[in-house]
Amino acid sequence: MTTIGITGAAGYIGGAIVQALRRTTCELRLVDNMTGPVSTPPPELPLCREDFASPAALAYLSDCDAVLHLAAVSGVMACAQDPVGSRRVNIEGTARLAEFCHARRIPVALASSLSVVGRPERLPVTEATPAAPTHEYARQKAEGEAIVLRERLASVPSLALRMSNLYGTYEVGGRPIGKGNVINLFARQAVSGTLTVNAPGTQRRDFVHIEDVAAAWASVARHLADGTVPDRWSRVLVASGEDHSVLGVAHLVEAARRVVHPEAPPLRIDIVPNPRGDVELLDERFTVDPRASLELLGIRLRHSLAGDLVDLVRNAESQTLEPPRTG
Repeated sequence: MTTIGITGAAGYIGGAIVQALRRTTCELRLVDNMTGPVSTPPPELPLCREDFASPAALAYLSDCDAVLHLAAVSGVMACAQDPVGSRRVNIEGTARLAEFCHARRIPVALASSLSVVGRPERLPVTEATPAAPTHEYARQKAEGEAIVLRERLASVPSLALRMSNLYGTYEVGGRPIGKGNVINLFARQAVSGTLTVNAPGTQRRDFVHIEDVAAAWASVARHLADGTVPDRWSRVLVASGEDHSVLGVAHLVEAARRVVHPEAPPLRIDIVPNPRGDVELLDERFTVDPRASLELLGIRLRHSLAGDLVDLVRNAESQTLEPPRTG
């Protein structure tokens, strides 16, 4: 039986991957220290509640066929506010994990971010777009890629997954699990009648649903464990190719709200000061072409933002998302 290790297994993305892989025949080795902003401990599955680079966690992962590494201090502001502490986890910890896995010839897949490309000279962004990070979070993700892919040079078929902006919810033990990204936030704000858009609003993002992300990671796990990753591949784009400005998303949510409540007054859209404006790249030009990655992974996206928004607005009215935990 194939054994897959997952660090950050109780986080927003990790929890969705666990749900996807539970439907397969592989054995899961789950690691999470339970200090992240979202807590989704998988019911009825063992969980190693340790730091991912601790001796106990490494021993727990030592006989895996592949390790999916999602544990991190994540987020633009978290890394900007504590660069030393976040680097201790994201760089030093990742290096220990990668070296441990390399010594045992265990492939590693790293959770990276499209933010590593900064302001690319050529669009659309593809798998070949070089890293050119513009803030601390992106710099740490780029360094993490270099660490994991360095192990690839020693014939361990590791990958970096550059993910775009996630949205959507899923269920664990009957509980809806979501995260405060812009799509989920707008869906909840629509209940109050007012959407707040971080200035300038023209910044563009690619958006991909959490269920499609989980399917991509499940395919990566299979390819790494089976040794079927082509030699030319080191980076995979987990994106939809569906890009919108943040203000454009607000208008899409407004249209979805009108479908749900045709008699309701129009939503108010307020543009407010951007708390991340001094560290976040606010690029009006941003397009992604993930077709080659989707072909490699052998998956077809099941979701589109335009097609999902009506359901997201309805669900936001009927459910309370899992509240973030700090730690």
